[in-house]
Amino acid sequence: MDGRSMEERFEGRVRLGVEAGVAEVTLSRPEAHNGLDWAMIDGLLAAPRRLAALDGLRAVVLAGEGESFCAGLDMGAIMGQPARLPSLLEADEAGINPVQRLALGWRNAGVPVIAALHGHVYGGGLQIALGADIRVVHPEARLGLLEIDWGIIPDMAISVTGAGLRRDALQELTWSGRKVSGDEAVAMGLATRLSETPEASALVSARAIAARSPRAVAAARTLFEMAPDLGFRERLALEARLQAELLGSAEQQEAVAARLEKRPARFDSRRLG
Repeated sequence: MDGRSMEERFEGRVRLGVEAGVAEVTLSRPEAHNGLDWAMIDGLLAAPRRLAALDGLRAVVLAGEGESFCAGLDMGAIMGQPARLPSLLEADEAGINPVQRLALGWRNAGVPVIAALHGHVYGGGLQIALGADIRVVHPEARLGLLEIDWGIIPDMAISVTGAGLRRDALQELTWSGRKVSGDEAVAMGLATRLSETPEASALVSARAIAARSPRAVAAARTLFEMAPDLGFRERLALEARLQAELLGSAEQQEAVAARLEKRPARFDSRRLG
């Protein structure tokens, strides 16, 4: 994929562009602040499956077109097709239902995913963002878990994606429906860092990641995903095993050579890990 580009659309709501190993997935319903109607849900379920099938993918940027990242469920549109509602909670063979896939599906890409947040980041929009590995947010963005307004709870796998966040902070937002700024979101751990231009900053980070050893990036991702479920000895053993697989490999040797020769590294274009 390196050096090549492509663009696809899903359900008229989600745009996928790929260039030099970096994918940009853009929610494209700007007139409704990228609210989640049925077409948007279908598009967001399809995009990660397409990403998982791409060779040479190194990083993903998830963004929203227009004034907001995503204002959450368009309840009017969703309730307009009541026959489809039960399908949202039907788990697949992995025990994951479609609304949970909206957040967890990005993990299937197998590479770091960076969400660029601006404007409204509410309800399902925030939960989708929590499914990313990194979140870059505009200081004046507004983030909130607004499900309580509708008499429901956040259920897009937040018990998984929010596991590393402060429980008290998540509880307050869930129970009260309070909206916080980008600044406060960073302070409470909902977002990674601030930027006046979140999408541009996310792309810079994605391209920097794409220039690194794919095997090393994948190994670090595996370490951080698996370690929380392991005991003390198992965590250390995992670190050592992953490092042993990297040391002396062709990619590691190329990384060293590029560093010493002060040139860009040249890695195999196939996705590894």
